[in-house]
This record gives sequence, structure tokens and C-alpha cells, in this order.
Amino acid sequence: MRNRRPAPRTARASAQGAGNKRARRHTAGGGYARGEHTRQRLLEAGIELFAELGYERASTRAIARHAGVSLPALQYYFGGKEGLHRACAEYIMEDVRSRLGPAAERVRLALERSDLTRAQLLELLRAVVEPFLEGLATDRPESWALFFARVQGEHNAAFEAIFEQIGRRLLATAIEIVSRILGLPAASPEVTIRSVFIVGQLTLVRRARPIMLRTLGWTDFEGERLQTLKEVVWKGITSSLSPGPKASQ
Repeated sequence: MRNRRPAPRTARASAQGAGNKRARRHTAGGGYARGEHTRQRLLEAGIELFAELGYERASTRAIARHAGVSLPALQYYFGGKEGLHRACAEYIMEDVRSRLGPAAERVRLALERSDLTRAQLLELLRAVVEPFLEGLATDRPESWALFFARVQGEHNAAFEAIFEQIGRRLLATAIEIVSRILGLPAASPEVTIRSVFIVGQLTLVRRARPIMLRTLGWTDFEGERLQTLKEVVWKGITSSLSPGPKASQ
């Protein structure tokens, strides 16, 4: 009977190392997936409780319990309540940015022309407000709208983040277009007020969405129903920018 010689140490070590690497990759991949799932659950629970209770009353313990995870997990992923609150705002803003960003960039480039007509300026305004309106009208958790309302009332770090990343950019574009339509300086109070009013009409759609749908007998704003909403809102915007009656001689 032949003696079986043991495999060389280096070969055994190499095989064991390869197996360990595969195991580590599997564990790391599974851990990453579980980590993302945990993080997502905390974000969703955070948005709901911050919207319902406000920043001060929503405790990290209650949010973790609502998410079905441990309190240390919240601390690990977000560092605490302030970090989670800011991340909740970022999570919602990313949805808005994905809709608004491409259109806003096209409009910004078009506004470099100084010879745009009133009709062209109105079309540019429509091009930048309609994606924002679509995002507000489509089916999103009602807690998102309540979260935004809370943030506006509390004027905390999340409000500053939302205003800087979305509100300021959208308003800056609207102000430039409105000032050129009206032939008034962009810094004039009238231009700012009109521009804020236009954007405010859009945000109202989110708050009033359940009431509008129930009153209209619609299930959602999709297809032709969304187009009808956009046309009605746009008529209101263009009417607010119509030239006033000329003074009698």
C-alpha cells in the first residue's frame, strides 16, 4: 500500500485562504444587504414619526422600535436623532432632485440668451415647474408632505438643507424668468413675491392631493388626469403673469 504524502503546506494554506476569502465576500455581501435594509427601515420610520410628532417629540427609541431594529443600529448608521433627521430630508430631496435636476440644467443654459421672447420665457418656466409638480402629484407617502410641513415650521438643519438644495435653486430660476417676463429687476420685492407664490402653488398640490382626489372622484394623478392637473395649474401661473391693464390716458 502506497503511503499518501500530505499536500504541501503552501498548497493547503492557499486553498484555505481562497475558501476564507470566498466566505468573507459572502458574509460582507450579505451584511451589506442587511445593512441597507436596516438603514431603509430607519429612514421610513424616521420620516413617519418626525412627520407625526415633530423633531422634539420623536425619540430615537420610538423610531428604532417603529423600524423594528435596535437603538444602537440607529446610532451606528446615523449617529443620533439629528443625523437621522437630516438623512430623512436628504432621502426625500433625492427623489425631487432626480426629477428637477435635468430640466433645471436645460433651462439654466437656455437663459444665457438675452433675446428670449415672453412666450419662450414662459415655456422655460413651465419646463422647470412641471417636473416639480409631477413629483408632488404622484403617489408618495403622505408622511413626506407632513415631514416637509414640520420642517418648514421648525426651521432646523433639515429645513436649511432642503431650502439650499432645492428651494433656493428653484426659486432662483423662477425669479430670473419672472423678472424678465415682467421687465423688473430680479431683486425687486414684487418679483420675489410672485416667484414664491408660483412655487407655493405647486407645494400646495402635495398637501391638498387627498382632498382633490376625493372631490374629483379620482384614484390618482396619472395619465390624462395628471395632464389635466398640469394644464389647470399652468393656466393659473400664466394668468398671474399676464400684463396688467394699461392705465387710461
